[in-house]
Amino acid sequence: MDFENWGAQRWANHFNQMLNLANPPDRYRFDVGKLAVETSRSLFPADPITKVAEEELDGFAGALVPSESRTRWGIVYGTGQSPGRRRFTVAHEFGHYLLHRRKYPNGIHSSEADVDGRTKLEVEREANEFASWLLMPLDDYRKQISPKDKPDFEVLGQCADRYEVSLVAATLRWLRYTERRALLVASVEGFVKWSWSSKPALVSGAFIRTSRGPVPLPPESAVGREMFTAEARAGVQHDARVWFNERVREFSFRSEKYDTAYTLLHLGDEEPRRWIDDEAQLEDTYERFMKNA
Repeated sequence: MDFENWGAQRWANHFNQMLNLANPPDRYRFDVGKLAVETSRSLFPADPITKVAEEELDGFAGALVPSESRTRWGIVYGTGQSPGRRRFTVAHEFGHYLLHRRKYPNGIHSSEADVDGRTKLEVEREANEFASWLLMPLDDYRKQISPKDKPDFEVLGQCADRYEVSLVAATLRWLRYTERRALLVASVEGFVKWSWSSKPALVSGAFIRTSRGPVPLPPESAVGREMFTAEARAGVQHDARVWFNERVREFSFRSEKYDTAYTLLHLGDEEPRRWIDDEAQLEDTYERFMKNA
């Protein structure tokens, strides 16, 4: 079979079809490292993956590394990652192996932003797409959370548990298909580290641009007041001008492990404002934002 022209989704669909047919008891929590080793040995015996291991990776979340002979490959993930984040990192590097090892014979190192798909690098976005489709198949995810639903962190956490991924990965997966206007914001010490808007939110102008420098958190927001309570995690309603020029429901909590606060913002259902004249301009602005996110 000719695999050269297979893209991220086709590869993910191939493995999901295999898993659906096998229907193991841990269908959505399978050992992705074992899958990478066994299938690469079968499909690509000349240069398979023979190692999946934890290593110290200064400044990187994961890497695809070749042996000196270039006849074997290894996947390594950085120390200290949660099981869910580690699993997604391994899937991401497996995506690099399938899609990019010929183009990058010296291997690839991926940062946290690369693994999440929050980067302008096409190869990293492709590897993220593969990992997302492999670990969180869209047909099953949409059964858990409809595109029209407004989930909170509890519901998104249930999906993270179902697919054995991090809460961030599960939330970003949902944001990429939802029809709702919503954002995920990660902040450290009172400043937005990064944010990700659903497309309906983005095209309506609801986004936080961090590429130009640190952005302070709104002082009246729950996360801005460091209000990490059960109430904040369950959702706090804000009037206009706290986050945006409209009412927003905020869900916030703090991860002590990663010293980061995470905030989910649900906006209303109003039509996006006409801040761009035509569809071509809109698409161009969307693509520019994605490259700079």
